[in-house]
Amino acid sequence: MKRTRITTWMAGAAVMTMAIGSLAEDKGATPTAVPARQPAVFQKMDTNGDGKITAAEFQALRDAWFKEIDANGDGKLTADEFAKDQQGRFKDMDANSDGVVVAEEYVAFFCGPDAKVDKEAKPAKTDKPTLFETMDTNDDGFVTVPEFVVYRIVIFRQLDANGDGKLTPEEFAAGANKRFTAMDANKDKTVAKNDDATGVNKARGSRAPETNLPVAN
Repeated sequence: MKRTRITTWMAGAAVMTMAIGSLAEDKGATPTAVPARQPAVFQKMDTNGDGKITAAEFQALRDAWFKEIDANGDGKLTADEFAKDQQGRFKDMDANSDGVVVAEEYVAFFCGPDAKVDKEAKPAKTDKPTLFETMDTNDDGFVTVPEFVVYRIVIFRQLDANGDGKLTPEEFAAGANKRFTAMDANKDKTVAKNDDATGVNKARGSRAPETNLPVAN
């Protein structure tokens, strides 16, 4: 009787093992699912998928971003709210989770995985009053991936304080502090939606003097 039970149990285990193996084969050769990365910032802005960003698309994402990080919904960003958003952004950029962000990771986050990294990119000197107009180097009313890459590479170099080609959390945080200060137009330690100096409204055009570019968000 005991031998019969053992034999029955072993037979059942064998059948279960075969069933699990068959199920694994049905699911394909990859046993572990790799989580998909979120679309790049450019892709999020390009809502109609035509490969170009209009001023309206650009501002729409900025408005959504502001609302998302305005945790208490009072229409103003505090330094803490902004810092928390930037910390999460750094983590998302660090694709291989090694604690630093290189130019390729930075550009991929903002411009897409297929964007060509031009580390020698230099912006043209301009007196254009807004970030969108500054990025739109050929003045056609659209910002393309190559134009966006140039801007982002310049900002990367601006953030990379020691010039080693890698952004540390400390360097990124220092850059965030500078950006918050630049956006705080009335110096009240908060940033209201209308204080944001990097959008498309020509009335608010705070610029970063070291690159002749508006401060990045």
